[in-house]
Amino acid sequence: LRPGRSMSNIPSIKIWRLAGAGLLLAGALFFLYQVRRIFTPFLLATLLAYMLKPAVQLLEKRGLKRPAAILLMYLLLLGVSLPVFFFVLPRLLSELNDFIAQLPAFTAEIESLLQGFYERYNQVRIPASVRLLIDDAIINLSSAFHEAAKHAAEFLLDLIAGVASFLLAPILAYYLLRDSEHIGRCASRLLPLQIKEDVLGLWVQLERVLTNFIHGNLLLSLLVGFMTGIGLFLIGSEYAVILAVIVGLADLIPYFGPLIGAIPVVALSLLQSKQMAFYALIVMVVVQQLEDGYLSPRILGECVSLHPLVVVFVLLAGGELWGVAGLLLGVPLAAMGRIILGFIWSRLVSS
Repeated sequence: LRPGRSMSNIPSIKIWRLAGAGLLLAGALFFLYQVRRIFTPFLLATLLAYMLKPAVQLLEKRGLKRPAAILLMYLLLLGVSLPVFFFVLPRLLSELNDFIAQLPAFTAEIESLLQGFYERYNQVRIPASVRLLIDDAIINLSSAFHEAAKHAAEFLLDLIAGVASFLLAPILAYYLLRDSEHIGRCASRLLPLQIKEDVLGLWVQLERVLTNFIHGNLLLSLLVGFMTGIGLFLIGSEYAVILAVIVGLADLIPYFGPLIGAIPVVALSLLQSKQMAFYALIVMVVVQQLEDGYLSPRILGECVSLHPLVVVFVLLAGGELWGVAGLLLGVPLAAMGRIILGFIWSRLVSS
């Protein structure tokens, strides 16, 4: 021991160190929460890096330097994306402008349909208490439709307005891919030697689950959106591209995603004609059967290893707490939480 320092002072020194570390951590978390709006390009860059990392590593094994491998993958990705920029994006913007212009007429038509249903339903003799419940349900349904239409338009506008994040993401992803090992080594140096091996082993498991989930779900979502867009285009839908984007994004939500995506497809098609709504429903059923019977088992497999009951509970809880973000992120966070809890439990039992 150093002169003047007794054994009794050591616990108090440790407590102060822990308190200081806790305050620093709380301050860092508070700062990150305050600047949370700037995270979008970093999240997109992380997704892009995870998607390209296996291909980049494969090219490295073939003899290419990492920067050259990343740039080659970017060129391939750009070549695949050119049809989107030249053909799909202009149509998406056109459909979005038309949808926003027609939104008042759509809502008026939906209100007319609900009013017609309400008038026919009033002719039926129903107990007063039951009629009151049905009236409340109709009012809530009408309000929910207005809110859903409003949020859908706002979401699509925000998606297009966030083009700066999409442009910045590849630049950030380049540095993430190029320096991923260096970043990992720097992070590992911050870990105490006593827990470094355990934490690195835990991170390998978390990264495997996260990579499988990102690759599988993004690919499945892209395929489902593409098939839906082609099907709706073939039947003559006026909003094939917008609805394909909505269906593809909704498909990122397990179990409930297909139903969430099918509602706007059928609703907008019904405003064109009943025949169009019927054809759109057939398209959605065919796509769903292809997804469930062929694509999903081969692409996803057991990427998160969670029981269906747990997935449903996580989705409901995530939607209740964080809305759409909770629906999208609930399952991967739950899968990672299961690994972390299993790791902690194994250490507690072994100790």
